[in-house]
Amino acid sequence: MNPHHFPWEPLLFGFFKLLKVFGVIPGALAAFGGRKLYQKWRQNQAMAGWPATDATILSGQVHQHSRWSYWAELTYSYYVGEYRAGKYVRHFRREEQADEFVRQAKDKHVQVHYNNADPDKSVILDRDLEMVAMLSPAFR
Repeated sequence: MNPHHFPWEPLLFGFFKLLKVFGVIPGALAAFGGRKLYQKWRQNQAMAGWPATDATILSGQVHQHSRWSYWAELTYSYYVGEYRAGKYVRHFRREEQADEFVRQAKDKHVQVHYNNADPDKSVILDRDLEMVAMLSPAFR
């Protein structure tokens, strides 16, 4: 198995097991936590030696995940041998916060870390995006 590949099958199996044992609401909370842990895992990989290059935030969209949960999804482009694209996702409790985050980040230049063995795999660190967009504490 590729050491940079995240094993989805065990994660899904674990999610369904949580639903069975704890019920729908705690299981859904665990799933949200799993996504956040995955993002942290990818960021930790990047900090552990992935090279970095400049990226440009091309666009952003806000998606309603539930009644009180919104996802801001940014699309970015970077060059490593050829132009490549990636996505950055962040959770918000209010739609206004997610909209403001997208507005502030759009067209900004930020560092992106990429896997040297597979440059299509990339990640933007939360701290790098916060520094560039000068985000207020309300976004943390």
